[in-house]
Amino acid sequence: MRIGINTRILVNKNHEGVHRYIYETTRQMAVSHPEDEFILFFDRKVSVDFGFPANVKSVIVPWHARHPILWYWWFEIMMPIYLWWYKIDVFYSGDGYMSLRTSVPTVMVMHDLAYLHYPEYVDKRSLSYYKYYVPKYLRKASQVITVSTFVKNDIIDRFSIPEDKVLVAYNAVSEPMDTSHILIPKPIADDIDGLPYFLYVGAIHPRKNIINLIEAFHIFNQDNKYKLVLAGRLAWDTDEIKQSILDSPAIIHTGMVSEAVKYKLISGAVAMTYISVFEGFGIPLLEAMKTGTPVITSNVSSMPEVAGDAALLVSPTDKNDIANAMKAISSDNALRQDLIKKDTNVTDILVGIKVQKSYIKRSLS
Repeated sequence: MRIGINTRILVNKNHEGVHRYIYETTRQMAVSHPEDEFILFFDRKVSVDFGFPANVKSVIVPWHARHPILWYWWFEIMMPIYLWWYKIDVFYSGDGYMSLRTSVPTVMVMHDLAYLHYPEYVDKRSLSYYKYYVPKYLRKASQVITVSTFVKNDIIDRFSIPEDKVLVAYNAVSEPMDTSHILIPKPIADDIDGLPYFLYVGAIHPRKNIINLIEAFHIFNQDNKYKLVLAGRLAWDTDEIKQSILDSPAIIHTGMVSEAVKYKLISGAVAMTYISVFEGFGIPLLEAMKTGTPVITSNVSSMPEVAGDAALLVSPTDKNDIANAMKAISSDNALRQDLIKKDTNVTDILVGIKVQKSYIKRSLS
């Protein structure tokens, strides 16, 4: 079988949510199925060696598809030609986009419908594109994969997609690397200054609720004995967040970090604090769980489904609720140990029940 894969957003080795999903599922499928050929379609020349096996080939499709006009050009004009030219049997698109003008069977992954829940966080042109094309994508796709039951139900309820067309395949994470020999880079270590710290990992923008996290941390940290580390790139609408970081020496923004440094930070944190207002899944929750680090997360959207009873659930809009969770997890060692024990059990279940590669391969067959 010749499988075409949309890898347009893979441009470097620094992977966030959807980027990581595409990379890991592609690599796992290619390694597990050497009898198949995988054609990766990029939208630019990429100099990074992703370490894919020999049955993987890369193709560049012009042009850089990063806004609605070029999304249309790339998916509706160029991709049908390239899928035909390379004699693709099945097209796998892991970023929630696909081509309406190809007859090639398509498996599409839909990570969330955030644009409908929080349209204020999406620019007008992109929002118009999503509102017009996403329903068409969901109806056209041969198979839709979601990363949580929450997202599956959201799709079915809003677009009346047949239930058996939508499969749930939870995210998974690799086994945490050994970080005993890893040193936190000196500028970050100097900023932490040996103090215990809470951690956030991921892109930084309004939907991640960073302002409420910072304000809740200040309520908790009256005696200045803790730090809050934000590990991730500044994405969009971050002026207020940047100012809040500048205003407090207790807030440390590291920017994006390597996988090794990320896991070193996770393993040393008092807790992972991931209190988004909306998530289709939330991979950092699993990364913390697999590392044995307690989690504080939101009681909305998919996060209760992912965390179960292995995290302290808080209202993302209630700063006192978040601050109280920080106080509880930092002062009650029995609570910490109970959460850590539950973390290990929950992540084993999640990874064991739904491994993406098997679901995707089954859909492609």
